Formats: sequence, structure tokens, C-alpha cells
Amino acid sequence: MTIFRYSIDRWPLKQPFRFAGFTITDLDCVYVRLTRGSASGQGEGVLPVVFDVTVQDVQRQLAGVAEALAQGGEIDELCAALPPGPARNALDCALWDLRAKETGQDIWQLAGLSPVAHRLEVDETIGLGTPVEMAGAAKASAHRVLKIKLDGGQVLDRIRAIRAARPEAELIVDANQSWTVELLAEVGADLAGLGVRMVEQPLPRGRDEALRGLSCPVPIFADESCHVAADVAALCGLYQGINIKLDKTGGLTEALALAHAARAAGMGVMVGCMAGTSLSMAPAYVIAGLSDWADLDGPLLLAGDRNPAMTYAQGKLARFAPALWG
Repeated sequence: MTIFRYSIDRWPLKQPFRFAGFTITDLDCVYVRLTRGSASGQGEGVLPVVFDVTVQDVQRQLAGVAEALAQGGEIDELCAALPPGPARNALDCALWDLRAKETGQDIWQLAGLSPVAHRLEVDETIGLGTPVEMAGAAKASAHRVLKIKLDGGQVLDRIRAIRAARPEAELIVDANQSWTVELLAEVGADLAGLGVRMVEQPLPRGRDEALRGLSCPVPIFADESCHVAADVAALCGLYQGINIKLDKTGGLTEALALAHAARAAGMGVMVGCMAGTSLSMAPAYVIAGLSDWADLDGPLLLAGDRNPAMTYAQGKLARFAPALWG
């Protein structure tokens, strides 16, 4: 018998965080715990502000799982039947954790992967602000890799200020769907000259076709336009890579499928997050072993974290303890 419990928890941020079109002050996270015999597994999903997913949606989905489970449904099948999103992410990751605890295998054995290093380099996200504010945040960061949030204004002013503050840093840019193809074409060469390594989701989802035939000297990665493995085929020829987030894929199971599909298509891979606690970062850490960049700095934005928390030092993230997950 599987005991299924869930809750929606609110996690305040240290300070308001801005990106194109949004300012957030806290996160709503769905927490799932599964218990079978003496073993328990847990998982987390973050309700993203950039997609139309509400607390009510998540509660309805998980209440349906609880009802079907009480009527004799199989938890694995009920999880797979959920739509991609934070509810399925939390449940899917709890199932992976439960299987690890039941079998005594680590998550890499269960996934058929080589173990990931005990410490991985991760970026730190620089929120949207004035050029001076963003340069100051970049200067204060201990991370070698910086992910810069931008909108359609002061694109080059902001990047130039950050580059002056951190001449040695590796810069990637996230436009969060706020650019036009004309702006991308206008700033592409200058971004390359400033050492920007990648631009993430410059155009709104659904307008991806405008990228076909565009000559941009900086690789372009899809974020909001790529959710699951089935999306990859339509993105080939438009993007050079994808950003995998487990709250989009609906958990580690589909995230692994997406990573393999992207690599098979010759695309680059980045793993990201919708912020979140260390419980969200742990399964994403598995995908980091298959990725070119790891954008897993979510807990750094929070006023608190789960216990035991994953630890950050000098731009690197230490591997999670089994007491947390996996």
C-alpha cells in the first residue's frame, strides 16, 4: 500500500526578483511524500509564473490522484497520466526517491547513468535592474558563470556594464520571450563581441519560426518553447539548444527523455529551474550531468531552504545527500 500526501507551501525570497514582465517575492511549491512500508520518498514542484498553472490546478490534479489511489489505482500509472507540470514533477521525483530508498540503489543506478561529480559548476542569475545595479550584483557574485536576465531595453548597456565589472566571467543571457527577431538581429554581433555564450528564449513561444534562416553569431536556446521530448523535432533548425526544467517536463522521467532526444538531434542542453528549494535542485542535478550549463541557483534566491540543504561554494553546487533525495 502506498500512502500519498501532498501540500502547497510558500517560500519567501530574500528580496524581490525581477525578470522580463515579472517581479516575484515568493514561490508556491507543491510538496509530495510517498510512503510504502518503511520507505519514503519526496519530491517538489514549483508553480511557474510564466505559465498558466495555478494552485487550484495543482490541487485538483493531486486530489484526483489521491482519490484514484484510494480506489485501487497504481501510483506509477496515475503519475504518468498527469499533464506535464509541477504536480507531475513533484510526484514523479517522489517516485524516483521512493524507488531508491526501497532498492538501496542510488539515482544514477536507477536511471542507468554514470554518477555525476560530487561538485558541479552552476551559474548565478543576475536579476533585471539598471546597468549599475546589475553590474554591482555581478561583481558581488562568486560564480564564474553568470546568467543575465534582460528585457527589450538597454540590452547592450546592461551587458557592457556587467562585462566591465566581470571581464573574466562567462555570460549567458535570458530574454524570457521579451525580444523581437529584429532586436536579436541588431544586437547579436555586439553580444558575441562582448563574449556572450548563449541567448535563451529571445522570442515569445509560438513565434519560433521567425528564427528560421536567421544568422546569429550567438547560439540560441529554447526555454518556454521546449517542454517535453516530443517538442525537439519542431525546434531543430530554429534553436541550437534547449533548456530543460523539470517543472516543464513533469519530472525526471521526461527530463531524461528530453535530454537524450536533444543530444540525438545534435542540440546543446542546459538544465534550469523555476527557482525552488534544494529538493527541486536534487533531481535536476542528475540532468546537469548531461548538460552544457547548469542553472541551478534557485535556493540562493530564497530566505530559507529545506533540511538537509544542498550547499553552494565558490560557484559550485555540492551533490545532494540521500537524506534529502535519491
